[in-house]
Amino acid sequence: MKHFLISAAFLTMAGSAQAQMGPPNPDLDRDGKVTWAEYKKVQADSMLDRLDADKDGRITKVESKPMEDMMARFGGAKATARIAEMWTKGDTNKDAALSRAELDAGSKRRFDAGDANHDGWLSKDELATMRQNRGRGG
Repeated sequence: MKHFLISAAFLTMAGSAQAQMGPPNPDLDRDGKVTWAEYKKVQADSMLDRLDADKDGRITKVESKPMEDMMARFGGAKATARIAEMWTKGDTNKDAALSRAELDAGSKRRFDAGDANHDGWLSKDELATMRQNRGRGG
């Protein structure tokens, strides 16, 4: 759940309109269910699209630094700790960048953790629980 906050914060702060509206609704087809494909598109794909300045398919620490600074400024020590954890857990090959595969893996872990009944999709209740838990260090 901690990583959900990081992803949501990156997505939310990536654009001024997005910052005003909050995290995007991952239920892209509005059927009341969030599939893995929908969640991945809103989480990993959007993050890569917004932060990968040189469009090489990965987000470097340099590319994410302005967003991290903003998160730290508004989120304080908790946000700073979560950013560090994101890099520690997410950058599995320790190359100081998050590849598409690494972003997808992190999003998949969050999706699976949020899918409390293991039915393969996230309900509105499961999403609400994920959002509540992200503020509690979950």
